[in-house]
Amino acid sequence: MKISNILICAIVPILVASCVHRSAAPVKKIEQPIESDELTLIKQQTELNNPYVVNAKTQLQQLIGTKNFDNYIKKTGILSCQNDENQSSCVLNFYLTEYYKLKYNQQIKKVIEENQTEHKIELSKIKATSANIKNYCDLSADFLAAVYTNDNQKVSSYFQPLFKMSEEEMSSLHAKIIKDNYSHFLIDENPSILQEMKSDFLEKCLDDPKDNIINYINIFR
Repeated sequence: MKISNILICAIVPILVASCVHRSAAPVKKIEQPIESDELTLIKQQTELNNPYVVNAKTQLQQLIGTKNFDNYIKKTGILSCQNDENQSSCVLNFYLTEYYKLKYNQQIKKVIEENQTEHKIELSKIKATSANIKNYCDLSADFLAAVYTNDNQKVSSYFQPLFKMSEEEMSSLHAKIIKDNYSHFLIDENPSILQEMKSDFLEKCLDDPKDNIINYINIFR
């Protein structure tokens, strides 16, 4: 037998064995997360031509946020609607239940926070002694002068926290002072009159501190 024939006889079985081995090797499939597929499917099936489900989902999504929405609804049980006979109704009920539950929890949290804030304010109140009244009448006069002269930096960084004023209360105070055209006219004409206005205010404040000290109710017991 020729050498070339011997080589062919030796090589062919090797190639055949190699092909058989390759064909027998299992083909790996890329598996998709089952839960994600199920969630996508249930959303597609129930939202199709059903604006009620879409609207309910949208309002819940706005409450939770788009980023965490899918994880949240999976964890809270939307996939339990898969085998429900009325799947759309089940999903709609799920969205609405979760929405009102979260909304209620938010409202409760807000009430608790407001109560805590009020409690802190109560604890921080001071006694209405003569010295404290005099001090806060002086401070109120300075506070008003700062507002009249548009010293916004001092108002926001010093007086607002000192007098425990909310943004809403500050807006109300600003609005009241803006309407006082006569005082603004006097200050513009003669800035030194501001000292006289402060003296007049101080005298009035000492006579009736409750009505003149700014935010009296949140400062004194």
